[in-house]
Amino acid sequence: MKKIILSSLLIIVLILPVTVFAQDLNLNSKQPADPNLKNKMDSNIVARINGEKITKKELAQKANTNQLLMQINQIDQQFLQTLTTTESGQKVLKEYQKQQLDNLINNLLLQQKAEEKGISLSQKKKEKLYQQQKNAIIKNNNLTQEKYLSILKNRGFKNEKEYKQQFFKNPQLKVNKLIEEVVVSDLNVTKSEIKNFYEKNKEQFTKDDKVQPLEKVKPQIKELLKQQKRNNKISQYVKNIREKAEITKNI
Repeated sequence: MKKIILSSLLIIVLILPVTVFAQDLNLNSKQPADPNLKNKMDSNIVARINGEKITKKELAQKANTNQLLMQINQIDQQFLQTLTTTESGQKVLKEYQKQQLDNLINNLLLQQKAEEKGISLSQKKKEKLYQQQKNAIIKNNNLTQEKYLSILKNRGFKNEKEYKQQFFKNPQLKVNKLIEEVVVSDLNVTKSEIKNFYEKNKEQFTKDDKVQPLEKVKPQIKELLKQQKRNNKISQYVKNIREKAEITKNI
């Protein structure tokens, strides 16, 4: 049962949230006649990034606080009570929400940058990425093809084709390509970096109370350093575009 729930959550992550609402369209076309209606619309906006809005609904989907609290309840009910009934717990939840908003802002900035640079994917590439994601979900959650399709239907999709079309529209695909082709394209880990890390962290590579030789753990160290460099490059890239962006928050 837990695996089925997990797989559903994983699939939800892949679904592009609906960010265009009728109210947004009306607001863009003309100002509402009732000022109170405009104030209500504005109150639903938690941030503006270079003129683009992030709504409360999008933040709620990203933070998914209710789902998080349900998971905490399954693990530690006392901790859940502390989070939801104490001032310090409320501060933690508020800080979590702010962090999720920052993540949304960062991702929207990357989406804007991908559009600015004209990043695009061929249909063949989209199909390949979808198949990779599908295979990973099925494998990691021990699903059958039938169970995978059943989960999609439970999420409101008529069939896999309809879900794939939604997946293909996800702007995250362009963001990922931007990161790979622009941000981390020149990523490299040298032999000296691997050796230096090994010398400084030998205690991390012990087995049966013996330090493993460098040659045996070199691939592991290389991957670790590569991931560190990747994260640092992405963080710096986002920091640079944030500094040049017009960002206002309402939270």
